[in-house]
Amino acid sequence: MKSFKKFLSEDINITGDFHGTIIMSGDQEYQQPESVGEEFVADIVWEGNLYRMGFTIDGDLPSNKNLTEEIQGDYPGAIVQNVYPIEKPAERKKSKIQIGEVKRYHPAKLDWV
Repeated sequence: MKSFKKFLSEDINITGDFHGTIIMSGDQEYQQPESVGEEFVADIVWEGNLYRMGFTIDGDLPSNKNLTEEIQGDYPGAIVQNVYPIEKPAERKKSKIQIGEVKRYHPAKLDWV
């Protein structure tokens, strides 16, 4: 255990940014936390049905047109109607989009299934 005098004599710098990252430097090395992807949902029409799909992205929030082009490999002929960010978009790096939860709108039930 460190003595109180040694503790007071240590030089520790604590900095951060507006994205919630805290950086501590001093005698010990601290690892930077890995960035976690931002989440958003989109309403997509595919094969005559309306789906609400969840996505995770590490880059910029895509436009309807860009997201439509991205998902054509998995959902050919799909059309993106709307994109809803879950959190306020911050400055992000461009990267691949990962598809998360997918729900289809069932008109008879008036609910997403």
